Amino acid sequence: MRKWASIVSGVLLIGACNGSGNETGTASETSSGTTTASTTTTTATSVGTTEPTTTAPTTTMEDTTTGTTGVEGGCGETAPPDTPIEWDKGQPDISGCGAVRGLREVRAIMHLHSHHSHDACDGDPQPNGVPDEDCLADLRVGLCVPRIDVAMLSDHPAHASEAAYEELLLMREMDEPILGDGGTPIAAWLKCPDGHKVLVMPGIESGEMMPFGLEKHVTDVYGTSSPAAFAAIKEAGALAWVAHTEGRDVAELATLGLDGIELYQLHANLDPDIRMEDLGLEDDGYFAAIIPFFLQPGRQPDLATLAFLLPNEPSIVALETLGQTQRLTISGGTDAHQNVFDSIATDGERGDSYRRMIRWFNNRIRTPELTPKAVKAALRAGNNHIVFESLGTPVGFDFHAEGAAVVEMGAEVSLAGGPLTLRASLPTLDPRSPQGPEAPEVRGALPGHRRRAAGADDLVERTDRGRGAGPRRVPRRGLDHAQAPLAVPRRRAPIRRHRGAVDLQRRPVRSALIVST
Repeated sequence: MRKWASIVSGVLLIGACNGSGNETGTASETSSGTTTASTTTTTATSVGTTEPTTTAPTTTMEDTTTGTTGVEGGCGETAPPDTPIEWDKGQPDISGCGAVRGLREVRAIMHLHSHHSHDACDGDPQPNGVPDEDCLADLRVGLCVPRIDVAMLSDHPAHASEAAYEELLLMREMDEPILGDGGTPIAAWLKCPDGHKVLVMPGIESGEMMPFGLEKHVTDVYGTSSPAAFAAIKEAGALAWVAHTEGRDVAELATLGLDGIELYQLHANLDPDIRMEDLGLEDDGYFAAIIPFFLQPGRQPDLATLAFLLPNEPSIVALETLGQTQRLTISGGTDAHQNVFDSIATDGERGDSYRRMIRWFNNRIRTPELTPKAVKAALRAGNNHIVFESLGTPVGFDFHAEGAAVVEMGAEVSLAGGPLTLRASLPTLDPRSPQGPEAPEVRGALPGHRRRAAGADDLVERTDRGRGAGPRRVPRRGLDHAQAPLAVPRRRAPIRRHRGAVDLQRRPVRSALIVST
């Protein structure tokens, strides 16, 4: 009988915010959590394509950001500032934060639409058959200002299928192609005015699939949901992913051979139909709370997420169900089109600007190098977590296991070889991050354990040795906003990782960390 466990990549990081003044905040740290299981591990280390590893910039885009973005260092190494740091449309440069066991952390946007999607750019992405260059310029700003490292595009087949593959790379004069093994472009470096580079990889989103990192067109399968169709997009170099997990049939997803699913989807929080049909929420329950962020002087539009941010409960159920029989990586889907709210907010930007939506949250991929091959290998290995960075830039977060070898987040490990210690370290707030004079309490929880408040210096231990381990109930855990004065809706769907008994001898153990304020 096989005994194994998996350290799931489904980690939600909620940044810190105190909701007053500039609506900024700060965080603290603690470490908690140990569990045991056992010994062998698989990790993702792969060599990139012809393009060498890139490093993030150290300069700023002064026309769109203030002085915190691009400053080297930081990363929790210095004390919090003596005076509050005002809001920044950009985000701190995290390239100086150092590697974690040889893996660097990069910001990634997964699920993003350009003028190759028929419904992007206010529904007219290619007026008279010509790409809307102003909309593309907004998209470039949206990636450059928040210092995104990886952009995984997901354009709709309408328009995208009609374009040559190379056009999907969005290259303009200053950009550089990245060549694959066959000598043809498979990705591109989008170059920002300040020297920052964004790794751009094409992809498709249809109602059936969302392949990330396609290396060639496979137009005949984009509208098909079948094991053969997903095998075809894998053959084309892509990751087998699906969007809008909240609306998919879990039994069907189990048959497709997926690499990953969206755990959080922004539209599921905002689209009235999805809210009602899939999440069981009021269709317009957040409208009254969100409007002041955009139109009321003194409010910060970039913090509008406080009015609607909720877990996508059906997607979490799908993850915990599918995760009993297969390994899956999670992602957070921005799904930005710049096509819904063109009214100008108090900060001078349209409500749904690419920059604003990209600033709200991102995926944090841990990879040995920034190349298409390494990034996709890291995602296949499950080395990703979601950061809601509009609430603060976290520093120092870690989640791994230690035994005979280190087991990275997302990897599998056998339960037969001996005990394994699960270690979780809560983050601090980057001292360069926008923040106010008061620090909210940061909390973390491992399923099955008491929550640990920031500042706790002890570890929680749980022993799972595989042999003789009986069923264990792993309780549900929800986002706890009680310790921070945030303007969040009253109705909250809990985040769940397990239901019922977990038998280590028969089923995988899925361990997740939730960090909240």
